[in-house]
Amino acid sequence: MRLAIVFTCFYFLSSLLSSVWAIENSNENSISRLQVVYPKTMRSDEDEILYPLVLLKTALQHSGEKFTLQASSISMAQSRSLKQVLHNDEINVVWTMTSKEREKDLLPVRIPIFKGLYGWRVLVTTQEKVKNLSNYSALSDFKSVHFIQGHDWPDTQVLQDNGLTVSTSIEYSYLYNMLIKGRGDVFPRSVLEVETELNTFKDEAGANLTIVPHLLLQYPSAIYFFFSKEKPEIAQAVEKGLNVIRSNGEFDRLFNEYHLHAIKHADIKNKIIIKLKNNQLPALTPIYDASLWFSEKDI
Repeated sequence: MRLAIVFTCFYFLSSLLSSVWAIENSNENSISRLQVVYPKTMRSDEDEILYPLVLLKTALQHSGEKFTLQASSISMAQSRSLKQVLHNDEINVVWTMTSKEREKDLLPVRIPIFKGLYGWRVLVTTQEKVKNLSNYSALSDFKSVHFIQGHDWPDTQVLQDNGLTVSTSIEYSYLYNMLIKGRGDVFPRSVLEVETELNTFKDEAGANLTIVPHLLLQYPSAIYFFFSKEKPEIAQAVEKGLNVIRSNGEFDRLFNEYHLHAIKHADIKNKIIIKLKNNQLPALTPIYDASLWFSEKDI
């Protein structure tokens, strides 16, 4: 009887200690596991194939940290997602073009995830206007041309700083309509996005949209992963992982898989490149590290 009591007490004590250990271990895991939340995409099926998300997940997998990666509860405009990261309100990572203001408010990982190619811009215009632009070859030729850009895009200020006239809209969906309806002359788009966009909007505008075939605008520009300053450990993990995959070649493999076709389609070698200054580029931009950026030599 006494032995049974001793055994029962021992069993109870062991179970209690195991429960306490399990709770402590669970708490430890929840604390050490990075909870990474990104802005929900418009289409749920994009999450597995969207380049920035694939790159982010790959970097986290090579960071040596345990993590969960999930979308926010709702999709939202970029301006709202930036505010959420600023206040650490659900979302704690976004990918967007850098600017002095954004680097002041948020925590950037200064590795340009598109190698600066969002600063390589072809000019979308209409069939009626492309002939008038056929002899343009210098920045000074564009002084009377009306450019179209998003209201809060850093590119808008870049164009204005170079003496260009810019008409804007808050809604991205309105920008091509502005061009189609003659409320602007050209809409600069990155070489990485223009083909997809033209295929989309040509369905609505017939064959009226085209590009200026011989010109390209270029200015230094970087899209980074930005994080909440209240979550520096996430930024540190992603930076570590990005550096690992840059060293082992996985970064370049992914970049080429997603973007090599668009780069070749842009026919950069046969275009006149008009260089613009970017006064909005923060001082800490690693502009002199050639390994981070695309150049004509890469073609």
